[in-house]
Amino acid sequence: MRARLILFLTGLSVLLVSAPAGAVQERDAYPVESLARIMGELHAIAFICDGRQTQVWRNAMVELLDHEAPAAGPFRSRLIDRFNEGFQHQERLRPRCGAESEMAREQLAERGRAFSEQLRRTYLD
Repeated sequence: MRARLILFLTGLSVLLVSAPAGAVQERDAYPVESLARIMGELHAIAFICDGRQTQVWRNAMVELLDHEAPAAGPFRSRLIDRFNEGFQHQERLRPRCGAESEMAREQLAERGRAFSEQLRRTYLD
C-alpha cells in the first residue's frame, strides 16, 4: 500500500510539472481537500481546452479517492464535492479556452504541486 501511495504521489507530481518553478508553497490544514478542488479546476480547464474526451484529471481524482477514501463516507463525499466545486468554478469562470485558461492551468498546477508535496511529506517523512 505504501509503495502504491509513493507511486501515486510521484505520478501526481509529474502531472503537475507543467507549472513554472519557484512559486511560494502553500500550507493547508486540509491539503487533500484542497488538492481535490484544484484537480476539479484543472479537469474543467482541460475539458474546455483539450476536449470533452479528456479524463486525465478525473482519472487522477479516482486514484486519489482510492488512496484517501476508498470506502463510502463523509470524507469521500467531501473530496468529491471539492472536485465538483472546482470544476464548476472554472466552468463558470472560463466558458472557452484562451490565454487566461493556460495561465490559470499553470497557476493551479503549481498550487497542486505544493499540496502534493505537503501530502508526500506528511506520509513519507
